[in-house]
This record gives sequence, C-alpha cells and structure tokens, in this order.
Amino acid sequence: MMEERDWLVLLNLIQELTSLSATRLLEAFGSARAVFQATEEQLRGVERITPKLAERLIAQGRRPEVVAEELSRARAAGCTIVTRVDETYPNILRTIHDPPPALYRKGTWGEEDQPAIAIVGSRRASLYGQQTAQRLAYDLALRGVTIVSGLARGIDAAAHRGALQADGRTVAVLGSGLDQLYPPEHHALAEQVTRHGVLLSEYPMGSPPLSYHFPRRNRLISGLSAGVVIVEAAHRSGALITADCALEQGREVFAVPGKVDSITSHGTHHLLKQGARLVTSVEDIVEELGLAATVETVSSRSPATRAEGVTDEEWTLMHHLRADEPCDVDTLTAKTGWTASACTSTLLGLELRHLVKQLPGKRFVPWS
Repeated sequence: MMEERDWLVLLNLIQELTSLSATRLLEAFGSARAVFQATEEQLRGVERITPKLAERLIAQGRRPEVVAEELSRARAAGCTIVTRVDETYPNILRTIHDPPPALYRKGTWGEEDQPAIAIVGSRRASLYGQQTAQRLAYDLALRGVTIVSGLARGIDAAAHRGALQADGRTVAVLGSGLDQLYPPEHHALAEQVTRHGVLLSEYPMGSPPLSYHFPRRNRLISGLSAGVVIVEAAHRSGALITADCALEQGREVFAVPGKVDSITSHGTHHLLKQGARLVTSVEDIVEELGLAATVETVSSRSPATRAEGVTDEEWTLMHHLRADEPCDVDTLTAKTGWTASACTSTLLGLELRHLVKQLPGKRFVPWS
C-alpha cells in the first residue's frame, strides 16, 4: 500500500520536473497521490506543466514499483530518504518557495543544526581564500553554528574542514546522487562530514554530477542557512548564484574582501558594492544575525563535545591555534602562561594524532 511519502519519492524521481513545478502540482491537487491520479487535462491546467510533462507524470504513476527499488538502492548506500511529510525533513527548507519533494540523507540533521551559516566560494581559491574560509568556519563552529557548503574544491572544502577542526557540525549539499560523490578526491572528507553532520541531495541514487545540477542545488545551501558568506568568487561564479538564492529567500548575504587585482575578488567586491555585509571577522556575522545571545561561546563549550581522547590541556592549546596565523612555542607560552616544555609536550601529542601540524620554523597550525 503506497503512502503519501512513497508518492512524494515517486514524484521526486521525475528528473524533468523541477521542484517549483512539483510545488505547484502539490498546491493544485493537495497531495502527491492526487497528482498521479489526475487526468492529462487536469495536469496541463497547472502552470508550466507541458503536454510532454503531463504524459511523463501519468506514465510514472503507473510504475509505483520503482519506489521500492529506489528505497532499496538508498539503503544499500547507507542513505535514508526523507519527504515533506516526514518530521525529519528540515523545517527551514519548508520556508523556501521550491523545496524538493524528497531529500536523500547520509548522516543526521536535527535541532542542533540551527543556526546554520553557509560558506561558499571559488573552486580555484587562493591560499588566502581557503585560510579565511577555514578560519571563519572554525570560529563559527566553536560558537555552536553549523556550517553549510557544497563539498566542492577550494572554498567549500576549506569551510567543511574548518568546522570539523572545531569538532563542530557541518552539512554538505551535493549536486549528484549520494552514491555518485563529486569530486571523487573528497571521499574521505565526505565520510568525516557524515560523522559530524550530514550529506544531503535532492537527486535520486545514481544521478551523475551534471553541470546544471549545481546551480539548482545552490538554493538548498542558502535555504538551509540563516545567511550566506561568499569568500572569493569570479564574476560568473556559482557562489554568486547562491547569493542570489539567498536574497530571494530572505537570507542575509555576506562577502569577504580580497585583493583588488584578483579575478576571484571581482564577484565579492561586486556584492559589497550592491550592499552585501562586509566580513573581516566572525563577529561581523554573529552580530549582524543577532546570534550573539544564542550561540555557544568558546569559554562555555562543553568538553564532552570535543574530539574523543583530547585532554583539557590539548583542548585549551587548540583554541590558540589558527590556520592563517602559525604560532611558535614562545607565542603559545605567552598566550597560555605555560612553560615551554609543557607546550612542546602537548603539541607533540596533538601532532601524533594529526590534530596539529608543524610548519617550517617550528610553527604550528591546526591540521587541515
């Protein structure tokens, strides 16, 4: 017996159908079941439903068995499917005008993932851009904010890693099926995200990372977030599409300034000229969104949330390390008040577990 959630999965499997058209159909007929029971003439009466798409809907309604097949493929990949009628569907996505009928999920999404901030930007990011994204994500995650991005190369990956370094929560929204991870070199990162957050996609199992999928998924990155931070973007960057989606959804848009002669600064500087909020530190984001009273500060963060096996001393020392400001032992002794030998032995323990990395000149940064 097909339930409403099954009909929603069936609706979501029609890749020619956009989420906006699916929403119009659901509003017109009241349920996914009713959509598949409608006549071709009734379907064509809905805005943007062409004769060809109406025929596709009718044909899909005659194949309910594909739902069981899709659920089986998802289970085999360790994924679950949540639909609009499920309590576990992200409530914040219900507020956008075109939420997907179904979402594929690997990991967990819950109340702890609000508030969330998206950090996105160029795939061909500079070292400055990656360090900035990583630092902002790290500082936000330390305050209890979930970091949302797209698992892409460059800024996205740096944002996820920053959140993970802070033992925080992070969400990656893919432009492919969850069993078709892209880019392929981010498999290890995706596994970390799954353990400390969730991988999400609206695309059915087996969906390849087609180019037009990514602009479409960007509305989910912004839709899951209270605001979007753009770190490096060229004039036609996909990150600017995410900024446009954020504005349409009533989310705040932030931009990080860059070098005036850098191609990847053109987009962010354009956003700043258009009124995006300037970001030079995490406080710019926290204050603008009014999160100061609700976020969890570093000083109040519970040791129970740290990575397993990290001691109080190691946890304290890690708070003084930043990816963009390598520290030597003398600097750390001044910051902590510890002896040089105490700092050195603590750093050694962190190095052995790949939580801290030593750079030339015996300077230390968080492991990336």
